[in-house]
Amino acid sequence: MDLQIVNTASGDSSVTAEVNKYNQLSCRCVGVSAIHEATINGDAYAWNALSSDLDATDCALMVRNLSQSRLLVINRIYVWADIPTAIEVALTQSATAYSAGGVGAAVTGVNLNTSSNKVADAGAYSDDASVAQGTVICTFENNETTGDEFGIDYSTDDKIILGTNGCIGVDITAEIGAAGFECTIIGYFIDA
Repeated sequence: MDLQIVNTASGDSSVTAEVNKYNQLSCRCVGVSAIHEATINGDAYAWNALSSDLDATDCALMVRNLSQSRLLVINRIYVWADIPTAIEVALTQSATAYSAGGVGAAVTGVNLNTSSNKVADAGAYSDDASVAQGTVICTFENNETTGDEFGIDYSTDDKIILGTNGCIGVDITAEIGAAGFECTIIGYFIDA
């Protein structure tokens, strides 16, 4: 196909576009996922909890969107536990859940762009017994039998969106005791 360069802006010869002989625009498109773009902009974060001594009533990891102007999109949840258990993902709305001074250990969101100094506008806690669970949106079974961890890597396809004070919690329903667990929630902020 023969391509030519044409003037595109009312006589301004510095603005051109490549077109074919029928004046159809020739272009190349590079698709970028929303999580990729957010990472480039320094707006994507990971919250991770590892090997706490969970009781059956404790939440393994919970994250609350503190932003008054941005939505927190949950992209992925990864979790494993070293005992047979159900793992529940729940949503709720609360202005006080997962606040500083809660029973659990604070978890800091890690910016996925190491060149960014932005800080996540979210509160997160691990091993917290002081919060209500919320509405369970999915439950997984980990098929644990002999001490081999079977990780669950749940891609949400960006379908979980937390507004201001929106919360997501991952509950391991069995008593963990000395057995280990790990839970990671990956999300990114977008303008509301």
